[in-house]
Amino acid sequence: MENKPSISRLRRVKAVLTRKQKKYVTLDMLARWVGLYSDVLADDLVYFNPLVRMDPSINMMDLLPNIESYLLEIDQQNEEKRLSNPPRQVVRKKELQEYRSIGDFIYHKMAGAGGLISPAATLSDHDLHLLQALVKREIAKRKKRAKNS
Repeated sequence: MENKPSISRLRRVKAVLTRKQKKYVTLDMLARWVGLYSDVLADDLVYFNPLVRMDPSINMMDLLPNIESYLLEIDQQNEEKRLSNPPRQVVRKKELQEYRSIGDFIYHKMAGAGGLISPAATLSDHDLHLLQALVKREIAKRKKRAKNS
């Protein structure tokens, strides 16, 4: 079995083939339109039709449905992977600058009416990540002060 074809090159091939109104497209014509050497293009298209290398006069428009279904399958797999992995938590400088200290963060996020900390208050994953960054910042400040003293 041949290597898997390059997804980006297949997307370029699909775009060119769907845009052109020709009924018959050879490998050399397609290579010129895509901007690749015909050998490189043949290496990718051999996955769909093994005779592409031997006979470059094969109609490449016949491969279009196979290319489209392959790209659709790849897109579905990528979507499943993206949905299965939770998004990475990122703390921005702007968010960190909103709070002067850890106490300020806790007061804003967990304090209820009257300034008392509510035992029912919960923090989201992003809030915990932000708190972790604030703790790291506080530790760095203390190390710097201890080093200067």
